[in-house]
Amino acid sequence: MNRIPGSGWAAILLCLLFLIVPGCCDKERKLPQYSLKDIPIFDLSTSYSNYEWENDLKYLYQPLPKPLKDARIIVNKKKRILYLFSGETLMRIYPVNLGPDPLRDKIKQGDGRTPEGRFFICNKNPRSKYYKALGISYPSREDALRGLKQGLITKQQYKEIISAIDHGRKPPWFTRLGGAVCIHGGGIGWDWTRGCIALRNPDVNELFQVVSVGTPVTIISGLPEREVGHGSMLTSISDGRGHRSLD
Repeated sequence: MNRIPGSGWAAILLCLLFLIVPGCCDKERKLPQYSLKDIPIFDLSTSYSNYEWENDLKYLYQPLPKPLKDARIIVNKKKRILYLFSGETLMRIYPVNLGPDPLRDKIKQGDGRTPEGRFFICNKNPRSKYYKALGISYPSREDALRGLKQGLITKQQYKEIISAIDHGRKPPWFTRLGGAVCIHGGGIGWDWTRGCIALRNPDVNELFQVVSVGTPVTIISGLPEREVGHGSMLTSISDGRGHRSLD
């Protein structure tokens, strides 16, 4: 029986390590192939109903500049929509899917929830196991303070999170607060992630090309405050002339 040389064992161990380490985000469940079939055509009329934005619709079908000037992202969890803006101009509307507990705010590691609040793109992974991925800067300063008060993180972990956010870097992702929340591909069909935001591969490919690290990301529940409790994110944004609802 032939023995495997030492270098061979090293190669095998590296391969196993590659398989174990996740490509992006929380360890997502695999999206079954059949769930990508028979996805209904995205109905713009039902997903984009605010008449105040009708004049902006022409931009939805034009090529996007790379990079997109003054890019910012807003995700409405209730509507399963990601809005891409250039300044105050709506450029794209992408349908998304979330995790098994899609509408409540993320509290801790493994709760299957998508965080709410104000974040930024903290890294870009072109080789994610879910096609391509944009890392979100969760936990935020507010999440870190909450985690410290609840005993989920230590004072040192709190300081590390705050320092990373203040310097525009990726905060520690592997504390009891959870992390590695990304906007990534893999397809849509149902809420199949562990709390990440999943897009169709062509959509995340376009988004990946036009936004950069540091792009602001706002994630809202999209639910009335009475349904989500005190302190929830507002379900509208200001355009300088009033408010445009994202419900």
